[in-house]
Amino acid sequence: MHRVEIRPLFADVDAMNVVYYGQYLRFFELGRAELMRASGRAYREMAEQGLHLPVTEAQVRYRRPIFYDDLIVIETGLAWLKRASLRFEYRLLRAADGGQEEEMASGHTVHGCVNLQGKVAPLPAWVAQCLTPHLEPPQAPTGV
Repeated sequence: MHRVEIRPLFADVDAMNVVYYGQYLRFFELGRAELMRASGRAYREMAEQGLHLPVTEAQVRYRRPIFYDDLIVIETGLAWLKRASLRFEYRLLRAADGGQEEEMASGHTVHGCVNLQGKVAPLPAWVAQCLTPHLEPPQAPTGV
């Protein structure tokens, strides 16, 4: 899994200093963009080719609240890659006492590849080349 660290900004939290639930999807997007960049190509290159990856499905499992200025690690991996779609998996982790990481949230997003007219289009070959090394083995669900 690719890892990137963030600290939620004041704009990310509500009056109780808890990260607003919708921001978790923004954190997922940040993890996804950084995974692609770390793979050697940026999402921007797809857009320049007239292709986009709209979200067709999103799921977040909230386990514990994230607060303003917590040091959070976004883990991002690829669950599967098909001709014109792909699924990313995410975990948001916070360092706990003793150096252990505590899972704060997990989830996934599914994306379809479309052209500028909104028609399904195959993923460019370079996307598969860059992201295939990030394919994660399937894992059993955790928690209750």
